[in-house]
Amino acid sequence: MNDYDELARRAERGELPAIPDTVLVGAAAAASGRQMLLDATGANNIVEATQIAFGRPRLSDAGHGPSPVWKVRATENLDAEVTQIASQRGVTKSRVIREAVEEYLRVHA
Repeated sequence: MNDYDELARRAERGELPAIPDTVLVGAAAAASGRQMLLDATGANNIVEATQIAFGRPRLSDAGHGPSPVWKVRATENLDAEVTQIASQRGVTKSRVIREAVEEYLRVHA
């Protein structure tokens, strides 16, 4: 057993005293927790941070395992446009691309 394990056990038992003026409760505790999650994941918003922390959900109920992943190359201009649209809508670039492909298939299939 190392010192970190013992410290963790003591913390879980409530045996470690709080450092004065560092205890947060209520909205301040919630805001601090959100900020720590954002910092830890490098995400820009809490939804994105949660997805990173818990993993991405499957896109469909069919089958098992992870959803298929496509890798495509794009021009810098196309990437910039998709990035801008995603940012304006508050969604991921992947979502914008999926919606574009779905629309294309509705029109051309």
